Amino acid sequence: MKNRIPKDYIIRITKASTYFIFRNGPIKRLYEEGKLKDSDVKEMQKYMQNHLSYLYNVLLEENDLKKFDLIVATMDKFYINDNEEIQLEDDGFNNFYNKLFNEVIETINIKK
Repeated sequence: MKNRIPKDYIIRITKASTYFIFRNGPIKRLYEEGKLKDSDVKEMQKYMQNHLSYLYNVLLEENDLKKFDLIVATMDKFYINDNEEIQLEDDGFNNFYNKLFNEVIETINIKK
C-alpha cells in the first residue's frame, strides 16, 4: 500500500476536502496568529490528505464497506473519547452554490 498513488478523482476530492476542512477554521486562525509555522501547516495538511485519500480509496475505489466500517468502528471504540455533538458545517458553501446556480438558471431562457 505504501507509495501507491491514488486515482485522479480521489486526489481531487482529498485535496478539496482537506482544504474545506483544514484550511478554514481553527488551523487558519492559529496560522494567522503566528502560532503555527507554514511548515507545520503543510506537514499537518499532507498527513490529513494521505489519510483521507486512503479512506476515500476504500470507499470509492475498493468499494469495501466492511473495511471502511472496521476503520470507523475501531477509531470510535478505541480512540474517540468525547461526547461532542456533530453538526453539518458548510462555511457558507450552500449560499455560494445556491446563488451561483440561481443566477445561471435566471439567465437561461427556454423558448416554447
